[in-house]
Amino acid sequence: MSTRTRSQAAADVEAVRHKAPVTDRVNVEPSILNGMNMPEAQVIGAVSLVVFLIVGGLVFSATRLWQVWLLLSLIGPTLALWFGSLYLARIKRGRPDAYYTQAIHLWLAQRSLAKPRFITYHGWWSLGRSLDLSLASPLEPPQESTKP
Repeated sequence: MSTRTRSQAAADVEAVRHKAPVTDRVNVEPSILNGMNMPEAQVIGAVSLVVFLIVGGLVFSATRLWQVWLLLSLIGPTLALWFGSLYLARIKRGRPDAYYTQAIHLWLAQRSLAKPRFITYHGWWSLGRSLDLSLASPLEPPQESTKP
């Protein structure tokens, strides 16, 4: 019988854990580029494409070289996706899935720029009337005041 060290046992447990199915990842968007998922890539790609088309149009109007417009509209969004994915990986590190997307949505909802999908009401619930809640027993009659 061989004796196993604690580190060997821990390594075996870790290997089994990686082989077992992880059910908490079923509803998570898969990563496509440095931890960035598809909806994030679509937003970054669309915004950067519009920005680089405008910048390329300005450069084209100044230089009359249509190739510059084409190169900026192709290379610009690609670089924006790459560096955006690196930045998002740094932001997302150590946080649960979709943390920052929910934080951005709450920020937009607080400024009435988006429809709130979460309960954002801070206050008290009311029944619409006041109740006389006392600690006296309901079986004891109220004391009458004696006035002369």
